[in-house]
This record gives sequence, C-alpha cells and structure tokens, in this order.
Amino acid sequence: MISRQTIETIAQDYLQGTDLSLVEVSVSEDNDIEVIITREGGVAIDDCVALSRHIESKLDRDREDFSLMVGSAGI
Repeated sequence: MISRQTIETIAQDYLQGTDLSLVEVSVSEDNDIEVIITREGGVAIDDCVALSRHIESKLDRDREDFSLMVGSAGI
C-alpha cells in the first residue's frame, strides 16, 4: 500500500513555491489516492493535471497499482 505520507511529501515538494496549498490527502487500502488542493481565487483544471502528472511520475506502477484523483473543493 502506498502511504499517505509519501503522497503528501510528493505533493508538498511540487506545491512549494506556488500559491497552491494542500488541503487533504487520502489513500484507501486499494491505493485509491485522492489529493485536494486550494488557492485563493480558485484552482484551474490545469493545476490539477500538472500535480497529478507530477505525482504519477514519482510512483512506480510496476510495484503497486493505484488510481489517482487530484481536485479542488471548487471543481
């Protein structure tokens, strides 16, 4: 199972230096990963896509299969 802390670390590394903030990370026993971000003024879909691609690039699907959803409370 992929740990919540691993996903938080990957996301925080990406978000550092941006005006985006991490709100919540959850990982189920089946490796269903959900990451919620926010920004004053709203989050664009492109922000979610970019973070999703970054997280995926740091994980190895050959080791563990997972599903990933990055979103915002406003999307």
